[in-house]
Amino acid sequence: MAPRGIMPCAGGLEPPRSLMTDPNNRNEIRITRLCLSVTLGVLAEVIYFLAAQGKHAFLDHHPRTLVEVIVFGAAVLFLIYGNVLYQCCRLGYYQRRRKHKPALREALNQLNDGEAPSLAILIPSYKEETPVIWQTMVSAALTEYPEKSVTLLIDDPYRPQSTEDVSKLEEARNMSDTLQKMFDSPASHYGEELLAFRRRAGGDSKAEVERLAQCYVEVSEWFQALGAQFLSERNSSFLSHTDRFFLEEIIQEPARRHAAFAEELRERMRRNDIPDDAYCERQYIRLAGLFNVRFSSFERKKYRNLSHESNKAMNLNSYIGLIGKAWREVECGNGWQLREALPNAANFEIPDARYLITLDADSLILSDYALRLIQIMEQPENQNLAVIQTPYSAFPDSQNLLERIAGATTDLQYIIHQGFTQWNGTFWVGANALIRRRALEDIKHTRLENGFRIAVYIQDRTVIEDTESTIDLIGKGWQLHNYPERLAYSATPPDFGALLIQRRRWANGGLLIAPKLLRYAAKRPKNWGLCKELFVRFHYLASLAGVSAATLLVFLYPFKDSLATIWVPLSALPYFILYARDLKIAGYRCSDVFRVYALNLILIPVVLGGVLKSLHQGVTDTKIPFGRTPKISGKTAAPALYCFLELVLPMIFLAAFGWDMSAHRWSHALFSLFNGAFFAYALVRMVDMRDMASGLVRPREVMEAWLRGPWRSSRPLGENS
Repeated sequence: MAPRGIMPCAGGLEPPRSLMTDPNNRNEIRITRLCLSVTLGVLAEVIYFLAAQGKHAFLDHHPRTLVEVIVFGAAVLFLIYGNVLYQCCRLGYYQRRRKHKPALREALNQLNDGEAPSLAILIPSYKEETPVIWQTMVSAALTEYPEKSVTLLIDDPYRPQSTEDVSKLEEARNMSDTLQKMFDSPASHYGEELLAFRRRAGGDSKAEVERLAQCYVEVSEWFQALGAQFLSERNSSFLSHTDRFFLEEIIQEPARRHAAFAEELRERMRRNDIPDDAYCERQYIRLAGLFNVRFSSFERKKYRNLSHESNKAMNLNSYIGLIGKAWREVECGNGWQLREALPNAANFEIPDARYLITLDADSLILSDYALRLIQIMEQPENQNLAVIQTPYSAFPDSQNLLERIAGATTDLQYIIHQGFTQWNGTFWVGANALIRRRALEDIKHTRLENGFRIAVYIQDRTVIEDTESTIDLIGKGWQLHNYPERLAYSATPPDFGALLIQRRRWANGGLLIAPKLLRYAAKRPKNWGLCKELFVRFHYLASLAGVSAATLLVFLYPFKDSLATIWVPLSALPYFILYARDLKIAGYRCSDVFRVYALNLILIPVVLGGVLKSLHQGVTDTKIPFGRTPKISGKTAAPALYCFLELVLPMIFLAAFGWDMSAHRWSHALFSLFNGAFFAYALVRMVDMRDMASGLVRPREVMEAWLRGPWRSSRPLGENS
């Protein structure tokens, strides 16, 4: 259920039509309800079947069979739990789409008419490629909002050792100044145009509208020039799909939109429908705010009294704790420290900000992102709304099969997260989010680090910091909300090694956070609303561990043929039908549902590795290092242990098939053959087998990795230091 008073608003820039079709929401609701009814009916039959099998095993005094029934039943029921949840979220998503209506531009312009609340856009960065940073910072700067700043939070080592790292760090440090020069000229020009219009107020209305139209033509030309510069700096014949998306959605689409608005103004003049001065002033204010942005960068690792923990959360926390104050750099014997100071004695001052946008350095936001979301946050009835976001989508049209299918899973996760909001189970997704800073202050706590007191707003106990902070926020009575438009996009790992880093990190921490969720539930009034919320939230925390373990168990353990029943595969049929339908709507092929299934199979060892790291952390109380996901196309080497497991598992499926055939377990033999074939397909089509095979020619490394275990990596995967 959406927070009270949240106005359904569409708008912003719709993704290109090539990305998705526009579904019939009413029809999709009916189909989902039908499939959900079938699934629940099959679930009842599965429960009846398992109960009957358990009863027979108990009465016949077969304890081993009884244990098998319990284990098999738990695995199957957890998998069906996920199927039901997906369908419930899908139903909620299309119900929200049906109610979703556009907010008029006049409503958004109210933020321009008055004193807009201040906004800081924070981009945490660690050893990022310069083009990746540039695109993200430009997309952030071009989000339409009158009062904003864009800060790059550089987390590279302050004194890097390699020549490559030195060069990359210098480019990151210079990025803010370069962009500030690029934006200062149009910002100054349109600020002067606004002042000049106000001085001329009450003059020739037709001449004023013509001048305003010319200003919008100039803005369109500025975007076109930026696009031409972008193409000149890259070989236009070899633009990546990410580059093409940036060019189309961040540069060319606004250029067309501003040119169309200029033509609309001139058409009104031809009809003698002359806008009044108040209308023209709003448009000048909009222009003045479009380029009015303050760029800066900040390096926390320069200062000894800020946290140096190697994770994104503490990079953000270090800067958030400085907002709204003036600071003086003090050189001590062992380095620099920051001390709060009066403005006239400070080295720098960080302006206050009522709202923060956290944006990963491989993500882009469309131009309406800030206006749409802040307009909702500013409604009086939504003052308890802490986080609002548009769960990110994948950049479309990748020619890399692995990247495309992994992106498909991201695009369908968008549907699940939108359904979460319908069920009051929204989770903060950290790639992009608009956050009320007062809410962060409410969950702030401090700790000692290297003898200094450090402020912590966003949890860093696990590497899924946004998920744990969600529980902190709802525990304090705050709400979270997913805005039902695709206004944010993020990169998908381009190769298996990079995808391994990302997905293993996602699987690491959910089980550690689950007890905090249960403590939250224990304090809440016990009602149906809490049951629905827990139904969603618990699965989100436990699903990666539970589904992977359950799937592997059902695949590989030779359960008795008496447990084979047609009801189990039938329970998954509605899920796969709806999943294929959603893939088609999102711009993929229905047949991609089989490729998604194959990809999820080869990710099972990866996910279980992340789960084991969580369990190791829970037992030893040692923090797991944050593993950065590489942001550019290239080959990220997968660890030897995972190479070994990926190549051995198809052989295990084949061995299970032979064993089942010899024992006349025909149904399980067919099941093993089916999944072994999909696993092999994913390896051959989605993974560079030469890179995989290289793991087998390093037997010593494989053995050391096996003995150490996937829970004990000495450093984050994919990082050199």
